[in-house]
Amino acid sequence: MRYHFRRLIYFLIALPISVILIDHIYNSNIPSVQSRSPFITIFHRNQTYRILSPSYHYNSRESYLNFAFFNVEQRNRVLYIDYLYDVPVSSQWQSKGHLYPIQIAQFGLSHWSRFRLQSQINQQNIYQFQHLQPNKDNQCSSWHQLPKEIPVLQTYIQFTIPLNSSLHFHFMNNNIELVYSSQLNRDIDISSKIIIPLAGSPRQVRRHMLTDIKKLSRRSLVDKNDLIQLQFCGESDSIIDQLIIGNQTLYDQQAFYSAAQWLLNTQDMISGCWFIHVQRNFGQQYRLRDPWCSAMAQGQAASLLVRLYALTNNSEHLLAIRRAMRPLWSSNISRAYFNDQYLWLEEYPLEPPAKGLFVLNGCLYALLGIIDANTVDRQPHLDKLIDEITHSIAHMLPHYVHPKISNWSVYDLSHLTMKNKFNAASYSYHLVHITLLQCLSKILKETHPSVSQVFHFYAQRFMTAIS
Repeated sequence: MRYHFRRLIYFLIALPISVILIDHIYNSNIPSVQSRSPFITIFHRNQTYRILSPSYHYNSRESYLNFAFFNVEQRNRVLYIDYLYDVPVSSQWQSKGHLYPIQIAQFGLSHWSRFRLQSQINQQNIYQFQHLQPNKDNQCSSWHQLPKEIPVLQTYIQFTIPLNSSLHFHFMNNNIELVYSSQLNRDIDISSKIIIPLAGSPRQVRRHMLTDIKKLSRRSLVDKNDLIQLQFCGESDSIIDQLIIGNQTLYDQQAFYSAAQWLLNTQDMISGCWFIHVQRNFGQQYRLRDPWCSAMAQGQAASLLVRLYALTNNSEHLLAIRRAMRPLWSSNISRAYFNDQYLWLEEYPLEPPAKGLFVLNGCLYALLGIIDANTVDRQPHLDKLIDEITHSIAHMLPHYVHPKISNWSVYDLSHLTMKNKFNAASYSYHLVHITLLQCLSKILKETHPSVSQVFHFYAQRFMTAIS
């Protein structure tokens, strides 16, 4: 053990001297990329991934990493979009579903990133309907029809629905009727319709109809373009002042606000945590704390709220950012120490904490959240925390290299703390490790140059495994 420890210390001391030479060797095998593009596109087994190119520049007020290309709501672990909050409901570890802070923060960050890109694009096929009302002789309006077929991918809708009413969308080519209903008596025939039961009145609705159809009916749409008819039903004085169909920029903006509002409403005011009550055991001896506070959730929620605060300059939003940082620096509720020496921010804080998982991507996301928070609210304790956690990561990165798969990363250190088999990162998580190390290396280049070199070295080393 002492021999291996001395080898590790020697490696870390020698690394800054040799990193330029090794970096040149690894760089020679990296795919070429146009220097102007901030991303490198990678195709693997019918999937498209993006990592960062040398021209990428991170800004805590702009797009978040490569999240503009994420589609959180289409993940298999998303059951549906919640009927009250318009945020994803996760099936992770609980089949009936729960509101998972990490997933909701990622949902908001992906739509924020997409909004920042899409706002520069002139959109086509946006339709508006004004003053939809039932006819005087019955409880429903006439059917209105869009002037032409639109891509089902573009079926974003925004409207405000009054109590005890419903808005019906009939997809003619695919023979699907989708109904958004605030009716209390639920007297709609559900045998041939997909019903979205809306809570609250009046209720602002911001949905993607294609997502609702896929998640709730599990049907594959035959036609990718469809002709849509719509009808409004309700009491005689009910009205929808405005319905907008097809405005993705507006939808992305509103989805970001939905996630932000949920985070603001559910944060614990004392600890600053977004507590998670779903339990999970790791083997027979280890379990998540009950409830548990994920450092990754704290970091990604903070990154989202930093972007919200940049828009609003609202002091309440700044206070929420400060609370989000609290469990990362002032307590061990989401922290652990590797070998009783190196501080780690735990995505999954275990009991007992000495047997932590030490998940790599969770700690890196948490660090990025701390850096984001510190850019808008510089605090000495956050400077100190950044120093400590970057020091820990730099020293622990050698443990995240798989010994049997050349230059491949491992997801966590359970092979050391729990004597499990090496938990090799999946292809997608391996790319997440690369992306985060690339970004953090750039951010830390001026303030922590030696750490930046280490991060860059491992990003390049992991890159060689996918060349």
